Amino acid sequence: MELFETLSTALSAYRYIVWPLLGLMALVIVIMNWWNEVKYFLLNVACSFPLFGFVARAARRAQVEDREEGSATTWYKTERELCTKYFRFYERVNKDAAFYDKCANYLNKVEERGRKPTGMVLWVASIFLVILEAFIFALVLSPFIATNISANQAEFSAIVISLLIGTILVPATHLMGAEIHKNGLISKARLWHMQAKRDNDAQKLQSDSRIDLDATYLDDGQPKYLHIVNRVQHNAMVTPTWWKTIIAICLISIFAVGAYLIRSSTINEMETQQVNASPFSQDSASPFSAAGNSPFELPEEAAADGQQADDRAASEVAGDRIFAYKLTFIILSVIFVGVQIIGVLIGVFRSFAGTQSKEASGYITGFSSAGEFAAHHELKREQVARDAEAQLSSLQERIEHRHALGASTDRGSRRSFALYVREAEQARARSQAENESKRLQESQRAEQAELDKLRREVALKREREAILAGAEPPAVAAPAAAVAPAAAPVAEVAEVAAEPVDAEQQANLIASLGDLTQYSESELNSIAAELGVDPLVLLSKQKVQVAIKRAKAGV
Repeated sequence: MELFETLSTALSAYRYIVWPLLGLMALVIVIMNWWNEVKYFLLNVACSFPLFGFVARAARRAQVEDREEGSATTWYKTERELCTKYFRFYERVNKDAAFYDKCANYLNKVEERGRKPTGMVLWVASIFLVILEAFIFALVLSPFIATNISANQAEFSAIVISLLIGTILVPATHLMGAEIHKNGLISKARLWHMQAKRDNDAQKLQSDSRIDLDATYLDDGQPKYLHIVNRVQHNAMVTPTWWKTIIAICLISIFAVGAYLIRSSTINEMETQQVNASPFSQDSASPFSAAGNSPFELPEEAAADGQQADDRAASEVAGDRIFAYKLTFIILSVIFVGVQIIGVLIGVFRSFAGTQSKEASGYITGFSSAGEFAAHHELKREQVARDAEAQLSSLQERIEHRHALGASTDRGSRRSFALYVREAEQARARSQAENESKRLQESQRAEQAELDKLRREVALKREREAILAGAEPPAVAAPAAAVAPAAAPVAEVAEVAAEPVDAEQQANLIASLGDLTQYSESELNSIAAELGVDPLVLLSKQKVQVAIKRAKAGV
């Protein structure tokens, strides 16, 4: 109770400092929780502020015309700067039902659909519980920091120590829980991979760096264990790691066991002092003491029995008291460990192992369907577009009023935020198309290089067979007859290599056949005759596909 009286006295004496600080802390928490909304509000204020706002300052600047490549509209740079500021927020809410499906697909593949992040309420409750329990241990530790401190100073030092313990243990337990959840996913992926390996249908446990929230459909045809591996960070061996868990367990054990040992030693010291000063000791006025002034002298045997009874009583009293003290603190240690387990469980059930799972969950949490998600973000887009259009119109009016350029200069269609959005989307589409074209060209070059390598191998093989067939004795007619058909394909290969158009057509035909491992040799010969391609090239391609399948299966 003395602690609460001290706290109430301090709050009353320093209320002009404490309450503003508490209000500031609450404001910081609100800003952190709704940071995007706060930033958007500050952007509107910063743009529309009189005299010193962006619109007012941009209107006073020298206007420089700017036209980007592929755009038919001439902009002022200040107009583009203003639209760029709002376009960042427009992009965040430019989500549709397809994006909702992408987020759901990403979370489903990483086995984290339905999980929620650790909210502010859980964080505050976890911190409060840890600090409250740590305060009891801090009361044990504080007297040993300095032996000459007062009771109030000991309480203050206990508060500081409890805050430090909470600062250490709250993140440690949360990270431990997150690591347990992550290791569970990795273990699940390894188990599925082992099962597929027993069925000779396993693929390498290697992540695809292309997989992200926007490209989550790239691994639709892959096994479930690769879905997890593609989205969870892991080591080179794709095995669970436990170093965060080990550190957290060591910290919890040190605090719990260390505080108990300190308290136990203190109790033993107190009991020793109490026993030495007890009424049953030799120096006290015990009725069985030999130094007593009683007129009735007891026999030595009776005095010895009485002294033994006194010692036994003192030992029983001290033992029971020590047992009660230690049992109480053992229970407190168990409660302390239990509070840490709660923090670990929060980390297990309220954390995300996927690299973008938290982002995906943040987008779709609170929406029951893709339609509701799309309708909400459509309203947000309209709000951002209205605010951006209002600021842009204000800037244009100021520029036209200052420079009188509105009627004298023809700069095409009216510049609007919607026009800026269309141009930005067109530029992004062109960039994506160029990147896709480059990727396809690189893939085609790689396939062409592989095909050229196969052609060279086939040509060398035929040339070797022709040379060996020509070295046979003339008496054997069959090999000699085989020289001509063997030499003819060599010439054909040379002709194909000399004509890039025919080689490209042949490569496209072979690529269009897909999986060649399902055909027999006679079927491949029939296909080659039907398409007019070299049957040996088809056979070689079939062998390559068989080897690739075996390598992927781990055979």
